[in-house]
Amino acid sequence: MLAAAPAQAQTTSYDYQPCATAGDASVVEVAGATCAEAEAAAARVVAGPAPAERGALVAAGWTPLRAQTTSDEDDHDLIATRAGGGALRIRRPGEAPDLDGWEANRELILARKRLVGGRPVPSGAVVCSTSWLVRLASGRFGGLTAAHCGGLRKDGTVHRRYAALRRPPQPGIALGRVKRILTRSRPLDALLLPVPSGVSRSRQPVIDRGVSRPPWRVAGVGRPTSGRAVCFSGRTSGIDQCGRIQDRSVRGAERLVSAFAGVLVRCTTIRAQQGDSGGPVYTAPRADGTVYAIGITSLVVGDSAAMCFTPIAPVLSGLNARLVTG
Repeated sequence: MLAAAPAQAQTTSYDYQPCATAGDASVVEVAGATCAEAEAAAARVVAGPAPAERGALVAAGWTPLRAQTTSDEDDHDLIATRAGGGALRIRRPGEAPDLDGWEANRELILARKRLVGGRPVPSGAVVCSTSWLVRLASGRFGGLTAAHCGGLRKDGTVHRRYAALRRPPQPGIALGRVKRILTRSRPLDALLLPVPSGVSRSRQPVIDRGVSRPPWRVAGVGRPTSGRAVCFSGRTSGIDQCGRIQDRSVRGAERLVSAFAGVLVRCTTIRAQQGDSGGPVYTAPRADGTVYAIGITSLVVGDSAAMCFTPIAPVLSGLNARLVTG
């Protein structure tokens, strides 16, 4: 991949709005719901200690997404979503409870050696970005990223077969081994990973945008048509890097890139950087906070460092899976 400066992020009207605080909460914000609903949830949360926050949110009709200690380490932010739309942010004093899980655009580590939460990252590991949540024909859930993040040896085995979601400075949530890598049998730069499970380990069809901006909710699969406005998010370039899919005049060049790389790609006008690989490519966000999945960030091409992606539809077909939506 070629390094380049990130593109300008797109702005949208979908953002957190401040609401009245309750108890020891210094911040209560909501997007896609009313302040009355946010304040009712906050009242339940502040009625108990941090370890009880998950249960309080669930009782109020919200699904905890993650909890993160603030930079001064005296407070923590709690992020939650709910079925049908809406995001909630609450800031409280104290240590963050252990709430975290799979979202698109999380920092992902892949390594040759087994990854253990809380231990140093082993040498030879690479950093990529998480992508879409899928459900297999078996009913199991899985998460996607770019296949080249794992890589194939000459004998067809996966080079970096262990994965973990990173919670800096160390691996935070070990995911286990790569389940499938499509480049073994198809020209698709995609692999399938296990996703976390358990009461404190959510798996949500959303795109992470940090704690200060509400996550995008995944509404379905979009078509990668020429000229369409699209965005991507990656651990290096950041959130909502936007532009357009290249028009038909460059399809010949795209075919050359696909032949050289050995994978099917569509290219865009957006710049990307090393570490963005695997991140979600999606339609321009709507005012209600929804996006449609377009693909998986795969390559950076040329002096302009144009981002090229693997379309999501053939990946789903190759896995006999369906996209999980919100």
